[in-house]
Amino acid sequence: MAAKSEQRKRDLLQATSRVISERGLAGVSVRAVAEQADVSFGSVLYHFESFDHLVESAIRGAIDEFIDRRRRTAQRHSDPVSRIRALIEAGIPTRISDDLKVVYEASATLRERPRYRPHMNLLVERQISLYETTIEVGVALERFRPRMDVLTVATNLVALEDAYDLYLLDPDNTQRDRYLRNTLDFAEVALDCVLDDAPNRTDPR
Repeated sequence: MAAKSEQRKRDLLQATSRVISERGLAGVSVRAVAEQADVSFGSVLYHFESFDHLVESAIRGAIDEFIDRRRRTAQRHSDPVSRIRALIEAGIPTRISDDLKVVYEASATLRERPRYRPHMNLLVERQISLYETTIEVGVALERFRPRMDVLTVATNLVALEDAYDLYLLDPDNTQRDRYLRNTLDFAEVALDCVLDDAPNRTDPR
């Protein structure tokens, strides 16, 4: 019985994430989630303290999935040059994933929903940490020669990702390759390295 209940909760969280990614937070309702999950209205709220708790849990789950995918991308590359290129390619994807859409929806409502702020802060911290660790390994192996503080480079790379992904939320935007090249160019200048020597990787998203 407990296993069935946990599965139902997971299904409802996934349904909520899909609704947010398709309709935005303004379009999320008990009815919309129930229709997406193919359950009754009562079932939506049975497993959660409130509908707000369900939505917040779905956002937190989307953030966790986003970060886990970035971490797996990093772990596939032992060479820091290949790793940082793969991180940048994943950070400016050919397609904006559903969980990234959820993240942007939550970010856009921080003024009205400040309870999301700790989740968003943690997301940024984890993204920066991935870059920072990769750069530090590259410095130790003499693959990178940073021309500025390592934390500054890592923070700027995350900021570039966030800005360009915001543009790419527009499905008619076809500038992904230019955005990627701009970000790679910054990394090459900031780290005094050549990232084109790193093998191109298929976008994992």
